[in-house]
Amino acid sequence: MSRVERAFDRATSALYRGSAVALLLILVLMLVRVVSRNLSLGISGLQIVAQAAAVWLTFMIVGALEWERRHIEIDYFTDRIPERWQPLHEIFVTLVGTYAAYVIFVGSAIAMVTFADSTSPAVDIPIPFYYAASTLGAGFLLSIYGYRIYSAVQEVRR
Repeated sequence: MSRVERAFDRATSALYRGSAVALLLILVLMLVRVVSRNLSLGISGLQIVAQAAAVWLTFMIVGALEWERRHIEIDYFTDRIPERWQPLHEIFVTLVGTYAAYVIFVGSAIAMVTFADSTSPAVDIPIPFYYAASTLGAGFLLSIYGYRIYSAVQEVRR
């Protein structure tokens, strides 16, 4: 296993830990919200904070799943491609994913700058906090895709 692959493994483990914390936070916040509503405690903004945690959970887990190749794939099609065409198919699919991740990454970075001084109305969460999740997730995806393209090109060159 190369140094790059070990680094991706460590990053994936960190993202899984972060997503577990986000999931636990969502659970606790929703339980507190239900108790608050049933006991008329008047605690507000819990759902919005839980939604922010869900955004982070989504973007942390997407890169980890991609690194482990546990994402959704059209197996019916990909399993029927001749073996010699598999590396080219991998490059094409990765390029499409790279473009999508790039659009998300750039859009999120622009939104972070555009809304740098904004906060959500109910609980004053800085709006860039939401976009930082997609910037992190798409950035991790871009690094994985870059490594995959490099590896596939090396395989084709052999």
